[in-house]
Amino acid sequence: MTTTQIKSPTRKIIFQMFTDLGPYFRPLRSTETSFFFDSLEICLDIKKEPVLRTFYGWSLVLSKNELHYNTIRFDGLFNIESEWVNVHISDANQKIINRSFNLFITRLQTLLTDELGLSADELNLFPTEIKSSKQSTPEPIL
Repeated sequence: MTTTQIKSPTRKIIFQMFTDLGPYFRPLRSTETSFFFDSLEICLDIKKEPVLRTFYGWSLVLSKNELHYNTIRFDGLFNIESEWVNVHISDANQKIINRSFNLFITRLQTLLTDELGLSADELNLFPTEIKSSKQSTPEPIL
C-alpha cells in the first residue's frame, strides 16, 4: 500500500496568486501560514498629502492549518502610522466597507477553489470573529 502526499503550492506561488487579486494582499505582513489582506476603503481627508491621509476600511488575516483556512476580520481606521485602530464607523460607511469585503471574499473563495482545488469544507472565509468599531478598546493590527 502506498500513500500519496498532496503537494501544496510553494510560498512563492501562493504569494503571487494573492498579489494577483489586486491591492489587498500585504506580503510583508504575511508568513508561510498566515496571510494579511486589507482595503483602505474610505478616505477621510482627501485634501491632505497622501502620507497624511487616514481611511476607514477592513483587514483580514487568512490562516492555514492542516485541514482548513480560517479568517479573522477587523474593521476600523487605518491611521498615518500605518496601523489599524478601533473607531466608531457610521452605519452608512459600514455598509460600504461590508460591500467591499464581501466582493473580496467572493474573489478569494473563487481563487482558492479554482486554483488550489480546495473544497467548501476546507474554507471558512466568512469570519466568525470580527473585531470592529463595536469593541471598547482600540486594538491595532500590525
